[in-house]
Amino acid sequence: MNNVIHLTEERMAQLQSGKPITIEPPKLKQWEHAGGDFYVDSTGDIRRVPSSSEARKFGSERKTLEAAEKASDVMRTHNRLLAYVEEFGGNWKADWEDMGQKKWFVYYTHECNFTDWAISYTGTMQAAGAVYMSKDCAEELIKKLKSGEVVL
Repeated sequence: MNNVIHLTEERMAQLQSGKPITIEPPKLKQWEHAGGDFYVDSTGDIRRVPSSSEARKFGSERKTLEAAEKASDVMRTHNRLLAYVEEFGGNWKADWEDMGQKKWFVYYTHECNFTDWAISYTGTMQAAGAVYMSKDCAEELIKKLKSGEVVL
């Protein structure tokens, strides 16, 4: 593979000067979504408001009411999972340096005409948005989800 780096005359002269130099990679611009007409507030309510940089930065603006409703449901579920683990998860913490530690999570399965809550674990793969917990916490949460005692 032939990699070519094009330098300005000034940069080439700096390289050839014999003086010590520091090479820094370019700074990447953080992606920020385009925003929209609807905003999911901190309580999960959907509001139609002018664009705000804070809401856009947090990722809570959506282009359509349907997208805002879906986002509100997902945010609510995620926050309730975090709260459940905080309240009932004890002192367990995921250690991503320990590949042997099982990090448990709950999920809803749609397999072969079977839909229900289930649990699984990972040792090394950290999925965006997943809430990890101990096995005991996950098993207790599944019981409560199946009985209706807890609704996400």
